[in-house]
Amino acid sequence: MRKIPIFTLLAAILLFGGYYLYQHASSKVDVTFNYVVTDKGKDNTVTGTIDGAGNKSVTLPLSKESWDAVKKGNRYNVEATFYNKNKISSDEAKELDGPFWSNDSNQGLLVNKVQVKNIQELSDDF
Repeated sequence: MRKIPIFTLLAAILLFGGYYLYQHASSKVDVTFNYVVTDKGKDNTVTGTIDGAGNKSVTLPLSKESWDAVKKGNRYNVEATFYNKNKISSDEAKELDGPFWSNDSNQGLLVNKVQVKNIQELSDDF
């Protein structure tokens, strides 16, 4: 029986690891949007609407510090990240209106775990 060279095994492991990393890195979605807070939950979440996304309410988890700083009724610029692992159903996708939802990857915001990187209040001054 022939022995398999160690370099062949090492190359196979590196190829598999690179492919695995590529598959999971490609599903990461970074999104930035303007958000109006309509309600604050007790579990460090906020519910609100996204500008350009119709009247669909979106709930976002926040850190304790960010949740304390956010005020109901104010407009915020949100930078968020999620991994687009779950897809929205076609029936639910048909009900979404507004240009924000026309990008299919933005629809993943409704069904995937979202991590808010930054939330900053927008002022009314120009």
